[in-house]
Amino acid sequence: MKINTIPLKIVVSIIMIITVMLSIIFGIGIWDIFHKPDILFIKVLFYFSFLISLLLNLVSCSQVYKILKYMDKDVIFTKQIQGIINRIKKITYAVFVVLWGIFPMMYHAAMITKVYATIPIALVFIFSPLILSTFSAVIEQLLIRIIEIKSENDLTV
Repeated sequence: MKINTIPLKIVVSIIMIITVMLSIIFGIGIWDIFHKPDILFIKVLFYFSFLISLLLNLVSCSQVYKILKYMDKDVIFTKQIQGIINRIKKITYAVFVVLWGIFPMMYHAAMITKVYATIPIALVFIFSPLILSTFSAVIEQLLIRIIEIKSENDLTV
């Protein structure tokens, strides 16, 4: 069964373009911080954590694009795909850890503006990669089981 991956490739490409644009914007923000006399550690941590998480997401999107290329070749249930999904899972764990760097800035902004609703919003934003990594882990376990079943079927034939 041939799967049409062109729409998925277009979406992944758009996400990658947006990620690169946001990385450039945060890079400019980091550049501006270092040229001002009021360098705050919280600002630097905020910008660097966002920039690192964007770059990790870019790597993750490239891994998804690899999976889509394997799907075009009709080679879906293999150890290579399992390895790629494992890398995506590890990258999303790393994004979760890196995004904790935005929390001090959000907390500081909430205390200054007295808008305390930004703290739960920041926590939702921080924990969203953890949800994705859990989903990746489930997909990885399903793929492992499918590969086992496929190898058993290949042996019986």
